[in-house]
This record gives sequence, C-alpha cells and structure tokens, in this order.
Amino acid sequence: MRKSPRIALAAAAAGALSTLGITAASADTTHVQAIRPAAHLDAGQFAPFVDMSNSAEGQLDAAITSHGVKTYTAAFTIGAGCNNIWGDTLPVGNDSNVDPEIAKAKAEGADVIISSGGASGEPLAFTCTDQSQIDAGYQKELTAYGTNSLDFDIEGAAVADTAGVARQMTAIKDLKASNSGLTASVTLPVMPTGLTADGVNVLKAAKAAGVKLDNVNIMTMDYGQGTGTDMGAAAISAGKATLAQMQSVDSGYTYANLGITPMIGVNDDGSTFSLADAASVASWAASNGVGRMSYWSVSRDQACSTAAKAQALADGGMDPARVMRPASSPVCSGVAQSPFAFTDALSNG
Repeated sequence: MRKSPRIALAAAAAGALSTLGITAASADTTHVQAIRPAAHLDAGQFAPFVDMSNSAEGQLDAAITSHGVKTYTAAFTIGAGCNNIWGDTLPVGNDSNVDPEIAKAKAEGADVIISSGGASGEPLAFTCTDQSQIDAGYQKELTAYGTNSLDFDIEGAAVADTAGVARQMTAIKDLKASNSGLTASVTLPVMPTGLTADGVNVLKAAKAAGVKLDNVNIMTMDYGQGTGTDMGAAAISAGKATLAQMQSVDSGYTYANLGITPMIGVNDDGSTFSLADAASVASWAASNGVGRMSYWSVSRDQACSTAAKAQALADGGMDPARVMRPASSPVCSGVAQSPFAFTDALSNG
C-alpha cells in the first residue's frame, strides 16, 4: 500500500513492507455493537487485503468463518526479473506457506483476488520486458489458485514507469482475451483531491491499449496532511474526484468501477481512520454503487493487545521491532476496538 512497506520481501525484490499503526493510545472508542455477517456490500464487493507473508492464517480463517468474508485480496506477488514470486520469495504456485492458506480459504467458501506489486515490490510487468513471460507469469496465478480476478497495485516508482504501465495493460488485454470473465483491477495512490497525474496516466494507458479496467481501487490513506485529517470525509472526497478523472478518460466508467481501500486505524502519517469513518464511508459507498470496498489489512483488524503482539512474535517471520514499536505494527490497528470491528463496519454499508 501507499508510502509504507508491508510484507517482508527478498533483498533483491525490496525491503520489509508495512509501517502500520499500533498505538493503543490513539483511542477510537466507537465499537460495532454486534458481530454481523460480512457477505457483500449492497452495491458491490467486499474484499479486504490480507498480507500473505506475516503468518496471519488464524485471522483470515476467523474473518471467513465467523465474519462472513466471501472474497479477500491476497497480497502480494512481485516480479523478480521475469520470475513471479510471493513477497516471501517463494514461487507462485509453489509456496509452502501461501498455497495452503489460499486452498483452506477456498475450502471455507472464500474467493481470492491475487494482488501484485505493493509499496516495496513491483508487478511482473515492471521487472520483465518479455511480454510472453509476463503474460505467462500472471496466467500461472489464475491457474494455480483457481481464480479469475487479478489486482495490480502500482505505486512508488512503478506508477511513473510508462513502459512498465504499457506492458501491464497489454498483459491485461491478453489475459482477458484468453480467460473468459476475467476481472482486472489497478490499485493506485490517491489524495483527497483525486489521483496523481501519474495515476491518471495509468488510466490513459489502459484506454490506449483498448482495456476498460473493471475496478480502479484507490488507497485512501497516508495523505501526509497530519493528525487532524478527517479520514472518512477525505476518502469520500477522493472517491468523488477519482470518478470524475476516470470519466474524463472514458465516459463509460461509473462508481461500479471504483474501489475504496483505507488503512484501518492509525495511518503512517499519524492520522486515524476510525470505526466511525468506516461506517460513514461504507454507507456512502453502498448508496452510490461503489464496486469494491476493501481495507489494509485483515491481520490489523484487532486492538494492539499484548496477546496479539506476542502471537505475532511466536508465529515468527517478523522483525520484533516492527511488532512492538508504536505506529508500526502489521498485527493491530492502534485504536480501541473489538476483533474484526472494521470488517463488520466496512462490509455493511
């Protein structure tokens, strides 16, 4: 996601991902009163991001079996030259950690969207220039995990890489031609005023390639505007502005082609996306027919208890300093909440 690293990547691929909130003192005392099944938003799809490289299996299972999550976004596959790997450095289709997680979630009734890229990695189209190998790498994701939905998280240097963006759009066009019903989304950085100029250029590249994106998912987080930012209002403002930009490129886009992805709880810039913000954004999204609601990330949808941090350390694979340091944990939101309160709030617009 935008600005902050989130998953542990190989040194060749990038650094650790996820500087996320942990400070329990960032109090949000608004609680969802009852656990409700998540299902889907009235207007679209609810598909929260899951960091597949931080031992979050238990959280994903609970989200599916106890909170009704029917679709989730698995993050991240990344390019390493012309090889397509998961952020923990293991190959797509042969990852002893990720593959069983996805298989178990599927057995529990949840569909997966495979997301490529992220804050410190890049999708395969940006690390490989051989279009046939790019197409084959993405095709393997579809085949290995039995999905027909891909997301491309394009940020950092990648969003300004016009050659990489062009290869990405060619890949989407090729994949749609060979996979009936394939849905493809891009996840892009945003400000409350809308997409950056580079983000708009991604949309223009799609049109130039003859591709209409199924979803333009905006990261409504980390605006760098300080702790006083009203994050709910900012997300709604970003959504409205982005749709106008989308329609300036292709008048056929509607709110059904828009996605909203906040970072729940404390953001890296010190701002806080609260449970009240979640309720207001979900209500706005549902009433306007927004196509996808998501958030970063399922493993963070709990308060920063000693037990949560201890479990993260026991699971291994994470830097203890990241888990314990205020405003950086990948395993809790940094606000007062009941478990999965954001899941319940965001899925019930």
